[in-house]
Amino acid sequence: MPRRRRPSLRGFSLRPSPHVGERVGEYHVIEGFLGKGGTANVFLARDQRSHELVVLKRMNAHSAAVPELRQRFVLEARALESVQHPAVIRVMGIEEPPDEPPWMWLEALKGESLGEYLARNERLDPELALRLAREAAHALEAVHEVGIVHRDVKPDNLFLVGPQGDPDHLKVLDFGMARMPDEEHDESSTSILGTAQYMAPEQILVEPVDGRSDVYALGVVLFRMVTGHLPFDAHNPGDLLRHQLFSPVPPPSWLVDDLPPGLEELILRATRKNPRHRYASMRELGSALDVLVGIVSSVINEAELASHPAWPLLDAEPPHDAYEPVTEKGLHAARVLAKEFGIYAHGAPRTSTAQPTDPDAAN
Repeated sequence: MPRRRRPSLRGFSLRPSPHVGERVGEYHVIEGFLGKGGTANVFLARDQRSHELVVLKRMNAHSAAVPELRQRFVLEARALESVQHPAVIRVMGIEEPPDEPPWMWLEALKGESLGEYLARNERLDPELALRLAREAAHALEAVHEVGIVHRDVKPDNLFLVGPQGDPDHLKVLDFGMARMPDEEHDESSTSILGTAQYMAPEQILVEPVDGRSDVYALGVVLFRMVTGHLPFDAHNPGDLLRHQLFSPVPPPSWLVDDLPPGLEELILRATRKNPRHRYASMRELGSALDVLVGIVSSVINEAELASHPAWPLLDAEPPHDAYEPVTEKGLHAARVLAKEFGIYAHGAPRTSTAQPTDPDAAN
């Protein structure tokens, strides 16, 4: 019987590491270092049983010594094992040795992140941008269906699989900041989870999040893909948070001409400050993207677009789009942030509007 060929390391961006050749657990041997996050190091490894390459994500010792972080790492792996979608990174297993940091292994992907792609190319062709956003939306819809909210949707966490510059498809990665199923909102927390340039107002104020927070972030990603810019990119972190909280996202047409019909309206609806004014769920955003992908790939005019049954998802401008805090702590934080923001904070609530989160809102 012919010997099975070992998969090549070509196509992976590996960095030097003293851990190359190290065995992790019974079956995995490290082939190279891929990168690191706040709590874990990421390696390319070979499964000695199948000789297949896998990505091995291992907690660093410092983080693993914190029970809450260790538990969160394990919960992330367990939750992702339940997500079955071709555009979500596949978790293949997890080990929890009692005296060592835990690790999980995931499918190995060849390609680059959308962030790396955008570092080389100022913006994407709108047709490609819509196709990638549509894949991400349907992947996140599957994630939301099992009760997970990603909370850190950004170009670095969207991986373009395939040849550099000509991706075949997309995968959603890195759920290290995700809200897991049955995770209760911590009223006492002051930790802002996410990446400031892509965060919805409710994340900035550390208020309860749901799937509409990821809708906002994906809208910002799409804005960046088609314009080459972020809606807000202030150098001062405080001003950036204030803009994310109070300032409406500018129309993409201010930056680029000849956008496909309906694309600007879709981005502006996805990125409204008040979650009730956004798409009600990732499924609804995905349906709107389905329409636009079909439209852009064919020849259609504004009149035909307006007659499409899904077009009402894209119109109806709200009378006033300001974020309304749902907790007293969030209301106080909004007032503090508004103090030094002058006219930009005209939409900040002056009186308490704290209400319980809508239980019918999408996850």
